[in-house]
Amino acid sequence: MIERYVSPVEFRRLISALIVVLGFIAIAAVFAFLIVPGQRYRAHTADESAVVAVQGEAGWLDPTDYLPARRQEIPPIDPASVMTANPELLARGKAVFDKTCATCHGPTGAGDGQGGKGLTPPPRNFTAAVGWKKGTHIEDIYQTLEEGLKGSAMVSYNYLRRQDRMALAHYVQSLGAFEHGPSDPKARAALEQAFSGSGEVIPNRIPVRDAIRRLAAEYVPQATGTCSVNSGIGDPHRAAETRTRVAATGFGEFARKVSLGVPQNGFAVEVDTYSASQWNQLMLCLTPH
Repeated sequence: MIERYVSPVEFRRLISALIVVLGFIAIAAVFAFLIVPGQRYRAHTADESAVVAVQGEAGWLDPTDYLPARRQEIPPIDPASVMTANPELLARGKAVFDKTCATCHGPTGAGDGQGGKGLTPPPRNFTAAVGWKKGTHIEDIYQTLEEGLKGSAMVSYNYLRRQDRMALAHYVQSLGAFEHGPSDPKARAALEQAFSGSGEVIPNRIPVRDAIRRLAAEYVPQATGTCSVNSGIGDPHRAAETRTRVAATGFGEFARKVSLGVPQNGFAVEVDTYSASQWNQLMLCLTPH
């Protein structure tokens, strides 16, 4: 019937146009009924807590920015409560490990943490029976946490409470399925005596940034008042912070180290023209008495 009104060429052209229109309608329907509702659902149900800021105990991107804490006196510990591993100790040890050790030693203790790449010697693989410098007994691991390992990146963890250190030692030992061997009776008895013989005193704690601010405040009166070469100090607080970081046995070494960071370190560019006596006086002005 339609051939009576249009030619075959026009008929094919109409069919092609109809197919294009139907294609657009089909695509629009897919977006309208599948994609758009899915995006709306995702937007309304997204877990906003999924992205967690990297932080220390209380600060953002700064592990030293923790909350101030008052001095604590912790009574002696019953050795029976910490010398033998139990689920509570292992759970506490894992929490400490994940927070302080996993960065270098890896989440499973295999020594493959991102923070340990490039360290010499590499972080210890706790799952392997070889290579333990101080031994694999619980007393050996505790001693390593107490003293650290010289010549390596393993520092002392004696800032942790004894109970937390012991929990961490048990968890580290549990990461290796190999036989750790019996404990040395004398070493075990000595450790038990240390736990039961005396308590712990945890001193007052303030964030490092507050400590630096207070140290800087002590230096400022000397740097800006009685010091005759205070024109060489551009930012008194920053200069005081620099002085706390720069270890120097004499004004010559002090001058060399300070000159390398001018003016970002708080000192004015004119210190490069200072004489030996002026450098000596500047160092003395920034040295607490």
